[in-house]
Amino acid sequence: MRRARALAVALTAALLHGAGPARASEAAAGATAQAVGWATAQAAELTRQAGARAAAGEADVALTRYLEAVRFDATYGPAYLGLGALYERAGDLREAERTYTVGLDHVRGFVEGHRARAALRAREGRRGEAIADLEAAVALRGDDAGLLQELAAAYVAAGALPAALGVARRLTALAAQAGDSALAGSARTQARALSVLVGEADPVRAGGRDRGPVRGALAAHAAAPARGQTGSLRREGR
Repeated sequence: MRRARALAVALTAALLHGAGPARASEAAAGATAQAVGWATAQAAELTRQAGARAAAGEADVALTRYLEAVRFDATYGPAYLGLGALYERAGDLREAERTYTVGLDHVRGFVEGHRARAALRAREGRRGEAIADLEAAVALRGDDAGLLQELAAAYVAAGALPAALGVARRLTALAAQAGDSALAGSARTQARALSVLVGEADPVRAGGRDRGPVRGALAAHAAAPARGQTGSLRREGR
């Protein structure tokens, strides 16, 4: 309601002062941006209040604040994360998952939403769905070392060792590019261990020098993976 009112006022003022269509359009765009900014600021403040209330043990008040925040700005990701976590602490996992899913429907590039839903699904033993969420998160933020580590661990837990090997190699290359020697060393060690476990199922290692053009291409990709290509992670481990 307030957003529509601000837009109407801006248009009326522009037209009364003799502005042409272009000027009126610019005024309307400015008013819309101002209204959106105000709504987001309100959502952020309500989310902050909700977090403080939740920490104080006032779950009912926190719930109200989070819901108000979402009503002010349906694209404010932290409100969904806080609300979902509140439901999880209350033991209502179904509502928590629904909250994360609604957030993913409304917030563009909601990496943390995928991450939160993946953690919830993993705790319920739904490994395939958890992995799908982590893959979606990595597709959005392919250079996040923490996400890659979570995805590798999820693959290992699911017994998808070739896929885990692909992620470990990707992480090794990214860590080396970033100059993080500790992470690169750790990822390299993990990759070697997984390679031994995978054995001949590893297309990069198998066949030695005679591995052929396909395995050679996979080896090159593993050494310098493209950002965000999660779909190739499973393929390079097969």
